[in-house]
Amino acid sequence: MPPVQTGVLFSNVVVADRHLTNQILLNGSGVACGDVDGDGWTDVYFCALDQANRLFRNLGSWRFEDFTATAGVACSNLLSTGTLLADLDGDGDLDLLVSTLGQGVHVFFNDGHGHFTASPQSGRLNGRRGALSMALSDVDGDGDLDLYVANYRTATLRDEPNTRFDLGITNGQPFIKSINGRPFDGPDLTNRFTFTITLGAGRGSVRIEENGEPDELFLNDGRGQFEPVSWTDGRFRDAQGRPLTQPPLQWSQSVLIRDFNGDGLPDIYVCGDFVSPDGIWWGDGRGNFKAAHPLQIRQTPLASMGVDVADLNRDGVDDVFVLDMLSRNHTLRHSQRALSPTEPSLPGVITNTMQYPRNILLLGLGGGAFVEIAQYAGLDATDWAWTPAFLDVDLDGWEDLLVANGFERDNMDVDSLRKLELARKERPMSAVEQLRLRALFPRLPNANCAFRNLGTMQFADVSEQWGFATRSVSQGMALADLDNDGDLDVVLNNFNEPAALYRNNAPASRVAVRLRGRSPNTQGIGARISVEAAGLPVQAQEMVAGGRYLSCDAFMRVFAAGAAERLNVTVRWRDGTETRWTNAPANAILEVEQSAAQPVPKPLPPKPAPLFKDVSDLLSHKHYDEGFDDFAQHPWLTHKLSQLGPGVAWCDANGDGWEEPVVGAGRGGCLAFFLNKTNGGFHYWDSELTHHIQLWDLLGLVVYPQTNLGIVLLAAASPFELGETNRGYFQNIVLSSPKHGFEGPTPHFPHSPGPLALADLDGDGNLELFVGGRVVPGAFGLPADSHLCVLSNGLWTLDPRHRDTFKGVGMVSGAVFSDVDGDGDADLLLACTWGPVRLFKNDGGKLRDATREAGLDAYTGWWNGITTGDFNNDGRMDIVASNWGRNTRFEHRRQKPLQLFVGDFDKNGTTDAIEAYTEPHQQRLVPAHPYSVAIKGMPVLAARFDSCRAYAQATLADIYGNALQSATVLSARWLETTVFINEGGSFRAVPLPDAAQFSPAFGVCVADFDGDGNEDIFLSQNFFATHVEISRYDAGSGLLVLGDGRGGFRPLTRQESGLEIFGEQRGAAVCDYDRDGRVDLLVAQHCAETRLFRNVRGRPGLRVRLTGLGGNPAGVGSVLRLGNGREWGPARELHAGSGYLSQDSLIPVMYGPAPADRLQVRWPGGQSREYAVPPEALEIEVFPDGSVRKIL
Repeated sequence: MPPVQTGVLFSNVVVADRHLTNQILLNGSGVACGDVDGDGWTDVYFCALDQANRLFRNLGSWRFEDFTATAGVACSNLLSTGTLLADLDGDGDLDLLVSTLGQGVHVFFNDGHGHFTASPQSGRLNGRRGALSMALSDVDGDGDLDLYVANYRTATLRDEPNTRFDLGITNGQPFIKSINGRPFDGPDLTNRFTFTITLGAGRGSVRIEENGEPDELFLNDGRGQFEPVSWTDGRFRDAQGRPLTQPPLQWSQSVLIRDFNGDGLPDIYVCGDFVSPDGIWWGDGRGNFKAAHPLQIRQTPLASMGVDVADLNRDGVDDVFVLDMLSRNHTLRHSQRALSPTEPSLPGVITNTMQYPRNILLLGLGGGAFVEIAQYAGLDATDWAWTPAFLDVDLDGWEDLLVANGFERDNMDVDSLRKLELARKERPMSAVEQLRLRALFPRLPNANCAFRNLGTMQFADVSEQWGFATRSVSQGMALADLDNDGDLDVVLNNFNEPAALYRNNAPASRVAVRLRGRSPNTQGIGARISVEAAGLPVQAQEMVAGGRYLSCDAFMRVFAAGAAERLNVTVRWRDGTETRWTNAPANAILEVEQSAAQPVPKPLPPKPAPLFKDVSDLLSHKHYDEGFDDFAQHPWLTHKLSQLGPGVAWCDANGDGWEEPVVGAGRGGCLAFFLNKTNGGFHYWDSELTHHIQLWDLLGLVVYPQTNLGIVLLAAASPFELGETNRGYFQNIVLSSPKHGFEGPTPHFPHSPGPLALADLDGDGNLELFVGGRVVPGAFGLPADSHLCVLSNGLWTLDPRHRDTFKGVGMVSGAVFSDVDGDGDADLLLACTWGPVRLFKNDGGKLRDATREAGLDAYTGWWNGITTGDFNNDGRMDIVASNWGRNTRFEHRRQKPLQLFVGDFDKNGTTDAIEAYTEPHQQRLVPAHPYSVAIKGMPVLAARFDSCRAYAQATLADIYGNALQSATVLSARWLETTVFINEGGSFRAVPLPDAAQFSPAFGVCVADFDGDGNEDIFLSQNFFATHVEISRYDAGSGLLVLGDGRGGFRPLTRQESGLEIFGEQRGAAVCDYDRDGRVDLLVAQHCAETRLFRNVRGRPGLRVRLTGLGGNPAGVGSVLRLGNGREWGPARELHAGSGYLSQDSLIPVMYGPAPADRLQVRWPGGQSREYAVPPEALEIEVFPDGSVRKIL
């Protein structure tokens, strides 16, 4: 709305001379909305830094008048930052709070007609701290509104160049004794800095970290008088429950008080700038708080700006969105330097919260647990953003997102930073001269953002369509119904520009709700409002006070009504009472009073009995791997290749009928093997094998019985770190006593091996071995060679029939032999990185590439693991392959395939691997690597592009020119973890549910875990070993999806499955280790605890042992179905090597339609037999001659 029309003539003007020497002023000021004079129209109050604040009285019809002088709230000569309108004293009108930089928090009481009187505490609250945002809530349950003030700083070292720190020595230990000659005993210096002093040759080093000021929590006495709360008196405790010993010192920008964890009680979220961690506090409703555990919230922004909450997927659990400053624009993203993460993601470190320079969207799982999915949602980047606001703009029942952004001075611009540093080196400069160099930074008036909620936890940018894409520096933002039409309009306090009012023109039906709570909480702060309307999901919002960056909404919530004329409205008040309004009219502004509220028992959250019980302590094993810096050796890598393992396997090593787990080893670690004690426990096999230190990572594992040797384990040794070819091999290890040990020489391979798989390809009774080439050492991206080996005279040798079949087949991550065409012989499936799922069909013992004819060639991706199962119960083997999912930095940049260009582009003898994507807006192919990585990988680029912006503006062709023509080009267009339904000659891709796409999946196991007669899938998840520019992938905790027998799947929650695995899960394998007829689960983690889960709730099935012939006594490759002669359950195939680097038990647990008294077996080679299942059998053994033996 034009200012000349509305009469809102206000600008928060700060002249350059002021903000060049005081960067804290650049944080801007806020706005609050509320009806201060009781006339039924919402008024607007703006804060300013270098002029008087302004209160505009709403006259209706989008006309306002300046009411500041009459109201007495100009706050002249104050550096006003944040503001909040709320009833502080319980008299039913809106009082005013104003926060300032170093001049206290000011409190003004309203007489009900818009005339304000300063409280005796005004200006004395919060001392001389640099206050920004504020929030109110009844944190202690006494009925009144308590105040939290988020403090930043009043002064910063960043505005004080030439500052000198003096070093002292006491008892031989160095310390910082003074700053500019001042000792550190002044109150303004207490806890201001944290020093890290490193002694070493020469002068050593000192790292200086400037801290923010402590925040303040004030308790209200019910009359608007506030008493500060101590951080260290036991009210605040850390995640382990220990009282704090000092206040948090984050640079606080925003604070929101509301229920975050679903218990109905007020919690606190504080946004911390400059890598200071966010403060996330769970409240008990009595004024006590405990820090959220890092496993509940695993990621936050690096420089958090603002926060908001909504139930975005309408599952009844609130989700949290926190802003940072990552640009949506490719050029800006690559010409700005973000703050570095506080620490790299270290192997085996799981219980920490990582910070990244981008927005964070925390999907609520219930009970205070969240997973981060901003990239999946398309909300990871909204430019230099300050305030997020969830609002159902189009009134379709799903809350959309508005973001205010822009900055007066882009001090992340790399080229300007470089110019500034060069200018400083030219000559000595005074402090003022150095500060004025900041004028080199360009202004950044970004377009504000509007994102429409698509109802799928994904959002579409509709900024232009909705008229919200004005380019400005917008900081404070508040929502209010300024025209009394029952929807929420928007007010922006802009920096050095006129304030902006946006009218909401949404035509859809709606209902607006205001609350009349009992005094002193007269606006019902902390109440949760739920609306049920026919044809729409249940909508719920909480009434909050403040919480916006520097700003405060009016106290009204708006909900979609759809086509309904009547709705049901429920308000659960802060004190636990409840008001229900049934058949409330649509298209009305409802006022719900608490006076008639009734006590309602607090609903207990459902606690489903989990399917699995964690029994990992039976193993007490932790994987070990020596650290290796892949990025120093291979600067183009985005993910480490030295942290791909381990795999796991099950086998009956001693022939007693009870199976044992094997866990692979990392470099410098040892294989782990555990003997089954037959009573539900295990003990570690202490032998030469398990004490042998591995020189290289052991990746793929397979286990099989070999004539004259017993149980043999094959383990792929992958010397990627060595960087040399012809060093890959596999270990041939005999597990059975008394011959256990390393057996005979094995072939060496030109490239580092990964997965292994066994099958009888030609029906001769002997198993052949596939060795997948994982990577060409030192040349990531070049297609690796894979190999087929045969066992001859007890030794493994290369198969001459397949010498060239797998040459350059690609970077193979997973492999499985499976009879996908049902002709009785084993075909081969491969999961390839930067390639497709490949199919090699078996024609008379010879494998040929049939990827294209099966329709799989189009699904190029970053595939990890692969196996097969009959997911629609038609007897054909379908495929399930694990991938990196949709929560990557490329999710909304892959309208066209991602590409990898591989070659020696600078002719220096090393292989470069350049990731590229098509920039969505201009459809240009551009590099994904930032300038800093590019010049490290190819130093010659620094001479070709003398500025970061020149590189950022260039296309891939501009940068690398004709060299691209000789490159090996790989693509990835499909990142979804996917089931491929076998349709008899071709496959139909069906992505697994969204929960399977939130994090990369590796291990993949197929079994009927719940015993309902349909095949289910387990996925191991997560990957932490990313380049510092890329967020770790930690949104998984091990996912079980239950099949419906028709090719559909339902993900189980953590509570339903009992699976909570938070590390880098890798290999996984299933086995009924305790022989109770239920399938148990083993999951390995890289550099972390191996996890074992016992199935305690699945319906028991029939255990089946196959006794085959010749060199395949376990019947590897057999296909089984259990039924009654008329109907049959899903087909199950025995695999030696599948999923990701692993092997399941070769004793399957079978299910079929009742009465399940018949078993079909198609043996390797194609012979099929049907067996009668003995009555009441729990475990049977079947033979190729048609005989059956009942074991249990």
